[in-house]
Formats: sequence, structure tokens, C-alpha cells
Amino acid sequence: MADVPSRFVRQPTPAEHSELVRLRGTGPAGSRARAEVILLSAARVVIPEIVRRLGLSRPTVTHWLRRFERSGIGGLQDRPRSGRPARISSDVLRHISMVVSARPRDLGIPGTRWSLARLRQYLVRAGVVPALSLESLRVAMKRAGLAFTSSRAGQIQKGVTTMIPGAFEYHAPSSLGEATALLAKLGDDAKILSGGQSLIPLMKLRLAAPRHLIDINGLPGLAYVREEGGALRIGGLTREVDLEESDLVRSRYPLLSDTCKVIADPIVRNLATIGGNLAHGDPANDHPATMLAFGAEIVAVGGGGERKIPITSFFTGPLSTALKPDEIVVEIRVPIPKPGSGGAYVKMERKVGDFATAAVAVQLTLAADGTCEQVGIGLTNVGAVPIKAERAELALRGKRPDEAAIKQAAQLAADAAQPEADLRGSVEYKKDLVRVLTGRALRKAIERAQRGG
Repeated sequence: MADVPSRFVRQPTPAEHSELVRLRGTGPAGSRARAEVILLSAARVVIPEIVRRLGLSRPTVTHWLRRFERSGIGGLQDRPRSGRPARISSDVLRHISMVVSARPRDLGIPGTRWSLARLRQYLVRAGVVPALSLESLRVAMKRAGLAFTSSRAGQIQKGVTTMIPGAFEYHAPSSLGEATALLAKLGDDAKILSGGQSLIPLMKLRLAAPRHLIDINGLPGLAYVREEGGALRIGGLTREVDLEESDLVRSRYPLLSDTCKVIADPIVRNLATIGGNLAHGDPANDHPATMLAFGAEIVAVGGGGERKIPITSFFTGPLSTALKPDEIVVEIRVPIPKPGSGGAYVKMERKVGDFATAAVAVQLTLAADGTCEQVGIGLTNVGAVPIKAERAELALRGKRPDEAAIKQAAQLAADAAQPEADLRGSVEYKKDLVRVLTGRALRKAIERAQRGG
């Protein structure tokens, strides 16, 4: 294995082992996961299994294994970054998309067009980030698939017709095979258009400037909602409104029904697709946390054929997923709930249609004796990726979900959250909000489970 010096991390010394156990139990939230990674590897658990258990990406796991190999316990501590933010969060990228719709001079920055230097000046002056290098800004925007050109639509000159988005070539394939072949041929210059509710606003602001747009809305057989083979199968092109109005979803999948009702507004839900929502990889979107709670599976098709991706391995970073460049999400599979199951999605937003300040998805199954047989908890918009609150789940599994157990699980979910301060609130506020919302979602899911959904 090339990721780390050996297949498993070196054995910790007795002193290191004691410190790792302490960090896993009572250390800061970030250190707990890192300590757990090292302890699992030292116990000869392979990297794919660590990824599955902890819901982390493979690069994250191998990064901390390498850090421990090189520097021991000290390598697990956060490195000081000379006042820079550790990363440009998805919230900051969304803030950028709003900022560049105005002229720089309207926001107190000299000039009529945006440049990287002017954008950095504004972000630091406005307190969006404490400090930021031009290279960090450039790389973050590139990795997120955002292109930076002009402040608005460019200078509109007399006698010249100017489009709001940049020029692109439009493709309308008639088959899935044709669509994946176009993706393979055109590479990073192409983007898929399904609902377009994330891509088109970015193109309007010139934060995304694909040279080729591949419209898959005409592909047959990708919009459906049905139970088959032990799972609720949802086609990748299924509109949010179709899920919201589905009698099957309303009666048997209350968590999914809750989620669909609070996505943006009716205009967006009439166009947006569940496949596009998940493929966009935005931790502020609502479906990712819900699918983590369900333990769903993503089915993608590319040049290499069909591939099934566990939801715990699907989100790899801000606005990035495990999809290969030529793959398209064709189906989402949600396990059919057992008898005694219930779910709920609880969201806090500043106004209707806004991204969540935080939200919590819960799906659970109660055994005949009233104990919690299965439980999944997903967190929205409190980390660089959607978060599966595994320690909170473990605290409930096999126990009666009484008030004490609910409060413990809610606190563990708050500990799992990794929010960043922004216009929606401080880190402390968001963590406490996760605690409160987790308690509400658990109580609602338990009530539904007890009355049969």
C-alpha cells in the first residue's frame, strides 16, 4: 500500500497508547477521530474498514496515519497556520458567489471589476476570513470548480450582445452511454445539467464556466420512485416535487418526506433533482445528511459500467464526491425500513428557502423490547462534508431511548459537529444548535416508530 509506510501504522508505545485512549475518550472533537484512526490501524484494521466505520474519506485517514508515523502523538495536533484559515469552507465559497454579483466599488473596494487581489481584500476586510493568500484563494476556487472572470457579465459595449454566463457548447445526448462518452471525451471542460439549481446560478455569476454543458434531462428511464429488491429505488433525475408528493414516500419514509419539504422553495423543487443534489457534494444541501442516516447507496454509471458507492464513502470534501469524471448518478437506494422504524429531519434556517444554519436527520428502528435496534444520525452544514454522528449512534444502539439516552446522544452529535463561524452564528452556537436539533429529531423519530411510522 503506497498511502502509508506499511499496511498498518506502527505499534504505539505504551505511553502513546494511553494518550491515544485518553484523546479518544475525552479529547477535543477533532482529536477523538484522529486517535480512533490510529488505534484501529494499530489493531490491524485495514484502511477501507476504517473509512467505513468512521465515515471519513480515505485521504483523511491516510493523512493522519502518515502524521503519526512521522511525529507520533504530536503529529495529531492541529498545526498553527500563521493566522490563515485551515481551509476555505463551502460557506465562504457561497459568500464569494454572492459578493461578485456586485461591483467592487459598491462594497468599498476600488475598481470596477473583480480580481483575486480585490476579492481577497474584501474577504479579509469584511471579516469573512482572518487572512488569505492569493494562491489559497485560487486553488480553493479551482478545486470547487469555480471560475473567476469578471465582476458581472463583463463590460456591455454599444452594439455588442453579452451573455450573462460565459459561452459554452450545449450537448443533449439521447442515451446514458452517449452522455458518459461525452464526459470521458471532454473531461474537466464539461458539466452535467440535470435540475441546474446549483450549476446555473454559479454560471450566471461566472463562478463556474464550463466550456461544454451536457443536458441529461432527456435521458429516458431515470425518473422513478419504487420499492424493489429490498430498497426504495429513486432515479437520479427524479424531481424533488415528485418525492414530496409521493404517497409511498409520505407513508413509509417520513425522514425523506420531511427533507423534501424544506429544500429551498417550490420553484426550486419543481426543477431540482435528487441526483444533482447529491452529486453537487455541498454539505449544506439537505439530502446528504438524510442519506447518511438511512445508510443509502449511490449507483453511478460511467465508461467502466455500473458502480455502487456506499453513502459513507461518497462525500470526499467540500463540493467533491467519489464520482469518477465520466460517471453519472443514476439511482439512489434506501433500505426499506423494518417494522418499528421512524425518522425525522429537523432544520434551522434564517428564512424559508435558505441553507440550514444546522440540520439533523435521524432514522431508527425500535426492537420489540423497546430498545434501539438500529439508528443513523446525519448532520447538515456543520462541517466540510456531511457528518455521520457515529458516536451518538453507538450511544443509543441496544439501549432504551429514554430522556437520559437522548440527551447523551444529542451531546455526542454536537461533539461530532465541526462548524465554522460565519454570518449564521459562532462555532459554539452551531454546536449547541446541533445538540438541540438532535434531541428534537430523535424524539420525533421515536414517536413515529412507536406508532408505526
